[in-house]
Parts: sequence; structure tokens; C-alpha cells
Amino acid sequence: MNIKMSMIAMVLVSGAAFAGGPGHGGPGGGGPSLPQNSSNETVNIYQAGGNNGASVDQSASKYADVNISQQGFNNLATATQSSAYNSDINVSQSGFGNSSSNYQTGENSTINVSQSNLFGWGGGNSASVTQTADSSIVNVTQNGSANWANVYQH
Repeated sequence: MNIKMSMIAMVLVSGAAFAGGPGHGGPGGGGPSLPQNSSNETVNIYQAGGNNGASVDQSASKYADVNISQQGFNNLATATQSSAYNSDINVSQSGFGNSSSNYQTGENSTINVSQSNLFGWGGGNSASVTQTADSSIVNVTQNGSANWANVYQH
């Protein structure tokens, strides 16, 4: 069974409106949480504003894609693909104080994280990536100041 899911969440509210929302004690608490576990899945999430969160779990999915795009400040993106071979996680965050945490197991898979400035403002972003997968790739690109990245690949 092929499942194709596309979700667009656009949040245009003040930054404090979602702080401390469900499932997260701080920034990024107010976003969608999507579990999936079949084949050929695609999740697309777009969020603008501040203190948004997006969490996608594609465990036991093959040929799966996660695309999360966030613009603003203090946003959180979390994507998990365990036992998901030939799958991709793509996170694009622009602004400041954003955080991305990604976990992936499964052969021939890719994680791409891009954190950049938004209208000349940016920095203080963090990326944490764990990948346990043969023939797989991790790319982390950060622009701005006071950013950090932690990549664990084996």
C-alpha cells in the first residue's frame, strides 16, 4: 500500500503563543507530531514564526522522505527514521535559536540539515545528527554565529 502524506502547517502568531506546548517543555512545543510506518511516504512541513515544533517518526518505513522547513526563531525540528532504508531527512531552518535533532538507521539514506540567516539575522542554531547506516550520507550546513553541530555516524 502506498501512502503519500503532505502536511503544511503555517503558524503566524506571536512567539510566546506555543512555548511549552504539548510534548515539549520549551520552544517548539506547538507543532505537529506524525508517526508513520509503511513504504513510499513523504511528509512536508512548513512553519513560519517562532517557537514552533515539528516531529516526524517514520520507523520501519522504506523509501521515505521527511522535508521540514522552518523560518523564524526558537523552532524545533525532530525527524526519526529507524530501519528505513533508501530514505531521506531534509531540514531547512532560517533564523536564530533554531534546533534540529535527527536519527536515522537504514542503508542508502541521507540526512541534510541547513541552518541559515533570515533577513540578515541568524545564529545560535544547533544540529544534532545520529546515523547508523551503511552507504549513507550526512550534510550539515550552518551560516551565522554561535552555531554548533554534533554528528555521530557509524
